Amino acid sequence: MKLNNKIAVVTGGGRGIGRAICIKLAEEGADVIVASTSAEPAAEVVTEIEARGRKGVFIQTDVSHYDSVKNTFAQVLDTFGRVDILVNNAGGSARGKMTRFCESEEETWDHVLNTNLKGVLYSCRQVINHMLERGSGSIVNIASVAGMIGTAGQADYSASKGAVIAFSQALAKECSSQGVRINCVSPGPTSSDAGRSIPPQMRKNLAMEALFKSTGFGRFGEPDDIANMTAFLASDEAKFITGQNYAVCGLMNLGITDSMHGG
Repeated sequence: MKLNNKIAVVTGGGRGIGRAICIKLAEEGADVIVASTSAEPAAEVVTEIEARGRKGVFIQTDVSHYDSVKNTFAQVLDTFGRVDILVNNAGGSARGKMTRFCESEEETWDHVLNTNLKGVLYSCRQVINHMLERGSGSIVNIASVAGMIGTAGQADYSASKGAVIAFSQALAKECSSQGVRINCVSPGPTSSDAGRSIPPQMRKNLAMEALFKSTGFGRFGEPDDIANMTAFLASDEAKFITGQNYAVCGLMNLGITDSMHGG
C-alpha cells in the first residue's frame, strides 16, 4: 500500500470528492481524520474507513474560522503525534448562485474567499512548521479548473481557486529544500459534487450540454478520478513532484472539443 501507516487529514471529507479521497487514502493504508462541518455524513465516512482496517476520526471543523481549524489540528497532533498528509478539500461556490461580477456583493465574496482560500491558508499554517521540522510531508490542495480558465458568473469562485494554485506554488518553493511537497488537483465538473461547483440555473439550461462537450469524454468526472490523483500525489511515488497543478477535468482546461467527430 502506498500510504501504509500515514496520518492524513482531509478537510471537507464528509461528502463528494472529500469522501472519495478519505476512502482512497484508507485503502492505501492511511489513518484518516475527517474534518467536516457535517457530523452525520462524516460519521458514515469514518465507518467506511474503519471497514478498510484503518483508523478513522471525525472532528467537526469550519475551515473559514481560524480557531476551529487550530482546534482541529491541536486534537490531531495530541492524538496521533504527527500529520503526514494534508488534503485541503473543503470549499464551495456562492451558495449555489451564479452572479455577474458587476452585480456581486462583498458579503458573498467574503464567504467564498474565507472558505476556499483562507481555509487552505489556515490549515497549511497549522501543519507546515510541524512538517518542516520533521523533514517530510505532503499537502494536496483541491483547486478547480475554474481557477485556471475562469468561469463566467463565478468570478469569486474562480479567483479563490486561482489563488489556491498560486499559493501552493509559492509555498512549494519555500518548502522543497526541507522535504515538504505541495501540489494542487484541479477538478472539472464532477458528478456527485455538482451541487458545489455547478449552480442550479446552469444545470437547467444549454450550458450543461456545453459542459458535457467540453470534457472531451462527454461526461462529468467521478470523485474517484480526483481521489486517485490525490492519493498518488500524497505518496512517495510522487516524491519528485512539487509545486504542480494537475487538471483532472477531461480536457475542459483546454476549452476545446473534438471537431473532427462532431464535438
